[in-house]
This record gives sequence, structure tokens and C-alpha cells, in this order.
Amino acid sequence: MAKSSRNIALTALRVGGRLLYERAVHPLARTIDDVPCSPSAITPEWLTLAVCGAVPGAVVTRVAVEAVSAGTQERHRLRVEYNEAGRRAGLPASIFTKSLPSFVTRMVAGFGGHARVEGGFYKHIRPELQIEAPTCYFSTYDRRTFTAIHLLEDLVATKQATFCGHETRVSHAMAEDQIDLLAALHGRYYGDTTLDERFRWLADYPKWFTIGAQKMQTEHYTQKALDAAAHLMPARLMQRRHEVWPATMKALAVHQREPSTLLHSDVHIGNWYQTGVGHMGLCDWQCPSRGHWSRDVAYAVSSGLAPDDRRAWEHDLLASYLDRLARHGAPRLDFDQAFTWYRQQLLHAFAMWTITLRHSLMLPSMQSEAMTLAMMHRIATAIDDLDALDSV
Repeated sequence: MAKSSRNIALTALRVGGRLLYERAVHPLARTIDDVPCSPSAITPEWLTLAVCGAVPGAVVTRVAVEAVSAGTQERHRLRVEYNEAGRRAGLPASIFTKSLPSFVTRMVAGFGGHARVEGGFYKHIRPELQIEAPTCYFSTYDRRTFTAIHLLEDLVATKQATFCGHETRVSHAMAEDQIDLLAALHGRYYGDTTLDERFRWLADYPKWFTIGAQKMQTEHYTQKALDAAAHLMPARLMQRRHEVWPATMKALAVHQREPSTLLHSDVHIGNWYQTGVGHMGLCDWQCPSRGHWSRDVAYAVSSGLAPDDRRAWEHDLLASYLDRLARHGAPRLDFDQAFTWYRQQLLHAFAMWTITLRHSLMLPSMQSEAMTLAMMHRIATAIDDLDALDSV
């Protein structure tokens, strides 16, 4: 057995043993050094330490847990009650959590590092950004057991947010707002050579993608996904299906040659929300990386817009993005070159969904089949419309 496979097997045994212990003992989190093994392990004592520290005398008196959804991490809502000091201070009565209570979530998001990285983003990077994104009240991670939990702003309660999905009709104004947010995000760190020094846990995109593709056999599952979704794929793309993966790998070159910035890396429409006053926001920060801005822009536009809207708006949206990126301190970029990069990165957007439709046992089912097929159809249509295979 190869060393890496042996390490994974040993880690799986250790995590499995830990979970058996948790199922038998039901350990509770009481001190701030405890990492809750699941939301049900959260006690009022622990939550007091996690969220009440800035309010003298504030105490959590009761906490109730509600399940919300599951994917690479599980999501729950905490209903929280406080004493009079906590109520007067307006401490959050509803808190959204992301955690790793199962074997699959710990092996994917714990052992894989996503939970640790998301915690790093909220602790160290989120305070530097002037964008619409959730606030994190507290985050903790255990490197030994791969338990983790993030206590996040409940956007429904605080901002009357509506979360988007493949059925969401993204208007031109909404798309412009998405472009605004991405330009602010990318402009904040454009060409910043200190990113890898200040945030050593932040992955280099080509390395992150290549290692992930090897672990998850993305090339193999991309071909399987194309078979499964053939009825939704453009005929011309299916005729060139065996060129998709080589072109995807070639499209990494821009990340290696051009100035990098902070990427969200998973900007599909399901990770966007709209606040009650109409602002678009971006959540689910478990995959940030250092790479070229075109990755996020191509992914957001191709996954969020219906094909006809994308065809009508994408040139104007890209021009707006480049203008706004320059306003945030980046150099003014040539549109034609930028559009070539945009076409290339459609292939990387596509790879995020082939591995969602057909994947190894190491990955959980992350999205509904309806969402996955809709994303594949939209992005594949963009690849075909813009001759992305020839852009590399």
C-alpha cells in the first residue's frame, strides 16, 4: 500500500474509533477548549464562553438545535436564550452552525482541511473585506479528531436573506451586484505577494485543484458524468468529450503566469443570497485559494445565469467587472485578453459539477441531482457557445 493510502486508512480508523466513542459516551462541550463533536454536544456553558465574552454578565440560559441541511459539512440552527444582560445587549437569538458530526464530513472537510480553512477565512480574512458575507461569532477546530464548528450569523434572521438556487431567476441587477462583490473581493488582494506569507493555510489554486483531482479521480468521474448527463450536453461538446480534461489542465496556466488574488473558488449560484434590501451576498467560504480572478468570474456568470441571459449580458458584465476591479486598485486589463481567460476558466467551473454528479465514495452527495444537472447544462452550454476547448 502506498504511503498516502496507508495514511488515509490509518486516519479513517482513528476517526471511526473516535466516532464510536462519541456515540457511546456523548461527550459534552463545557470549556472553551472543547470542540463540540456535534451541535447536540453544545451546552449553555460552552456557548456562553463562545459568544458572550464581550458582554459583561451575559449568560446563555438555554440552547435548542434544529437540523437544516448536510453536504461536506452539516448545517444546523441554534435557538438561543439569554439572561437579562444578554437580551439587553442584543446577542443573537438564532445562530447558524457548520460542523462535522459524521465520518464522511470529518474525512472530507476535516481531514481534507476545508473546515480549518473556513475557520481561517472567518478569523483572519473576513475582517479585512468590505463585502456582503456572513459574520462569524466563533470558530474552532481539532486537528486530532477532525471535529470543527463555525458559529455564523443566521442571515435569514439578521438580513431577511433569501438563498439562491438553480431555480432562481437572476436579474441583470442581481448579476451586476455579484460582479461588484467579486471585484471588491479580488481587488482587495490583487497581486498581493504577501498572501501566502500572511495566510500560509491558503492554498495555491493550481496545487489545490491538481491534488484534489488526483484524490477524487476527477478525470475519470468527469467522463462518467458526461455519459450520465449526455441528454443535456451540447452535441458538439460530446463529440469532443475526450478533449475536456486535457483542456481543463491546460487552463491552469493562467493561474501560474498572471498575478493572483484571493478566490472564493466555489461561487456557484447556490452559494449566493440576496438580502432583504436587495444586496447580493456570498457564503460557504470553505474553499478559498490564491489564483486568477477569471476562475470566480467565469464560474459565477456561467452557473448563475440562464443561457440566454448569459449570452446577452456576459460581455457587459465582464467589462463592468474589469472597470470595478481597476477602481479597487488593480491595473486596467485588456478586454480581449480577459475574455480569453474567462472562456478558459469555464472548464474549471464545469469540473466542479462533473465530480458532483458522479464521484468516488470519498465524497458525499453534495447537491440534488436537479441542481447538479442544471449547473452542468448551463456551464457546458457556455463552453460550447464560446469555444472554450479552443481557447487554451
